[in-house]
Amino acid sequence: MKKNIYFIQPNTLLGNSIYYPYAVGVLSSYALQFEDINSEYELAGIIFKEDSSEDVMSAIKDPFLVGFSNYFWNYNYNLEQAKNIKEKYPECTIVFGGHQVSRNSDFLEKYPFIDILIFGEGEIPFTRILRALAAGKTLEGIPNISYRNSDGGILKGEDKAEGVENYPSPYLTGVFDKLLNVPENLEFNAQLETNRGCPYHCSFCDWCDYDLPMRLFPMERVKKDLEWISEHNISYCMCVDSNFGLFPRDEEIAEFAVSMKKKNGFPDKFGACFAKDKTDRIFTINKLFNDVGMSKGVSLAFQSMSEEVLENISRKNMNKDKLSDQLELYHKAGIPTYTELILGLPGETLKSFSEGICELLERGQHDSINVFRCEVYPNSTLSNKDYMKKFGIKTAINKLNINHCAIDSAVFSGGLEYIIETSTMSEEDLVKATIFSACIQSVHCHGLLQCFAIYLHNAKGVPYYNFYDAFINYFSKHEGVIGDTIRRISKCIESTAHSEVDLSYINREFGDITWPYEEAMLLDYIYKLDDFYKEAEEFIKGYGIEEDIMRELMSYQKNTIVVPSSNDVTEKYSYDWKTYFYNILANKDASLEKKETELHFFAEDVPADWENYAKKIIWYGRRNKKTIRIIEKV
Repeated sequence: MKKNIYFIQPNTLLGNSIYYPYAVGVLSSYALQFEDINSEYELAGIIFKEDSSEDVMSAIKDPFLVGFSNYFWNYNYNLEQAKNIKEKYPECTIVFGGHQVSRNSDFLEKYPFIDILIFGEGEIPFTRILRALAAGKTLEGIPNISYRNSDGGILKGEDKAEGVENYPSPYLTGVFDKLLNVPENLEFNAQLETNRGCPYHCSFCDWCDYDLPMRLFPMERVKKDLEWISEHNISYCMCVDSNFGLFPRDEEIAEFAVSMKKKNGFPDKFGACFAKDKTDRIFTINKLFNDVGMSKGVSLAFQSMSEEVLENISRKNMNKDKLSDQLELYHKAGIPTYTELILGLPGETLKSFSEGICELLERGQHDSINVFRCEVYPNSTLSNKDYMKKFGIKTAINKLNINHCAIDSAVFSGGLEYIIETSTMSEEDLVKATIFSACIQSVHCHGLLQCFAIYLHNAKGVPYYNFYDAFINYFSKHEGVIGDTIRRISKCIESTAHSEVDLSYINREFGDITWPYEEAMLLDYIYKLDDFYKEAEEFIKGYGIEEDIMRELMSYQKNTIVVPSSNDVTEKYSYDWKTYFYNILANKDASLEKKETELHFFAEDVPADWENYAKKIIWYGRRNKKTIRIIEKV
């Protein structure tokens, strides 16, 4: 009789969609391809979401081994299930792996119900563990693991990894077939892996294990995976390569993915972390995706605009001078872009961070800027105690809150370790920086005051930093829609420094889900848009804009914003505002021409109710400027 193996890899549930448990899928596919393993073991089940402990224990029958794939969102849940399983089945072998398992981990000392730890890539060590257990042998000599010997001492194998040429795909081996007809009627998202490794060594990341060269999966496997994804009507395919577009063949992969959508209608969208220094290839790939509606936007990631910070985190960015050219290229092609920054990196100050965001605006990134709080991953350089001491890093572990989740299920079992202070950025400054970034993202990138900020910068020489810094300082001292929102979100951010739940934002008017700070700010302001502009006008008057220009620009600015009501407006102006702003956004010289123009402002498929508006326009449309109306000359 075969021995039962179970895997537990709970992923986060967003609405009714969830990712396939890819990590445990590749482990089981690799191990069970060998006859000696397949004849000895049975893959009895995979638990891929956070079922109740009662349901888990009911699903697991006579387990010989249970493997857990651990990430920050599920490791507390996994610990609870592992303990329960060990209590009921004391002879069962419990194996923990995944990104949350540190090479310097004390898991075995802290949790006696765990038997074996796997670090890094797990296919080969997991297979060798199965062989050793089947033969009654010790685990000595197996790489990438820690375990207890017969005396209770803890031993550790050397770290190494192998090539990936012979790693079978979990999609093609049928590992996920049992999940296709789950009773909950879930919609699965797929992960596509075309290579392994990362050529860079950024301190905040744990992707660059082993100092190994990049390793490519066979093209035949990659294409068959895409065929499977397409034929099984998977809407969203996320490429989990560290730098998609790094290799010339990635263009061929993109072409094949596009051909699958044209043939079967799937995948509908293709997401990826794009390489930062292969600009021509990345543009070609994204043009392919954008032309068939598969693009999720192009990331032009910088993480920080400070050279000192980049040196501290061992990162090299795209040349800043190339950014404007890249933005102009994508703008002309109609391809949305977004730039990513990380808040709280060592060496960053409140001023350098805030000015860095505004430098992106100066260089033409007005579409989308995503700012992430700096998280500390267990296997990253950032988590090293000496490194943390050097840069005065203090952290707090917050209960994990997933944005855009149902309120009742928003707080998951895992937790995130955030940086809350460094030697160059105090706890108070980090709160201010978070508010500043939320303001830029909501008020500028989503368009609420973008026209005014651009006009003042171009016509009056007002730096973006000065404008938005003054905006926050002014309204922090005034009652009203703008100031109340700033103060409320500030208090929410402050709570994260004390290990309280990172509750982004909840307002049932916008649905029973949570929202990130910048989207919360945006929703609050659009919900009371007339009050927002009435308050903002008093602030803007301080810049001495000529009366006729102020009047027209306020009208133009208001008319650009998509709202859940009528989005069809025609208005006459005595200045050519459309051409003026188009030229600036296209990185061209621009002067405001006094010229009679009639403009039609409109938006398509806008929900009339706030809940669906928030979901479709704010959440789904974040990277596609859905909050800004289309403008045509009449």
